[in-house]
Amino acid sequence: MKDWFERFSLRDQLALLIMLSVVFVYVVVLFVVRPLGQARQELSARNAATAAVLQRVDAMATEIQSLRGAQSDGGTASSVNLSASLNESASRYLLRVSRLQPNSQGSVQLRFESAPLEAFLRWIYELETLQGLRVDDVSLSQTSNAGVVSATLRVAAFK
Repeated sequence: MKDWFERFSLRDQLALLIMLSVVFVYVVVLFVVRPLGQARQELSARNAATAAVLQRVDAMATEIQSLRGAQSDGGTASSVNLSASLNESASRYLLRVSRLQPNSQGSVQLRFESAPLEAFLRWIYELETLQGLRVDDVSLSQTSNAGVVSATLRVAAFK
């Protein structure tokens, strides 16, 4: 390659070097700079779209908070965390909650495995009389041990 290059005159060698450098710059611009510019534009468009989505989500979150505030101002017991309250009161009666599942209507479904029947009934009495909650559904099934049941119930706050 060196022999091939040296057989040209000095003026031709200089012209070849200039042409090679121009081709090199063109290739760099074509395959590096332009794709990076396009990628930058695409990322900028994605960021703008994400910012717009974030503004909509913030607006929706503000609306939800204001609706929750208006609902709790209406005198409902929704401001109290019903799930935590139920779990705490059940533990006072030594009842172990095996499943606690809140739903969209504001009620909570609870499942107890091997619960002492007497403690379970006293707990339901406390929920309705002292805590002012409403027990919508109760399903009891006996176990192999006397005085021990498996139970499923749905509890909601009075409206």
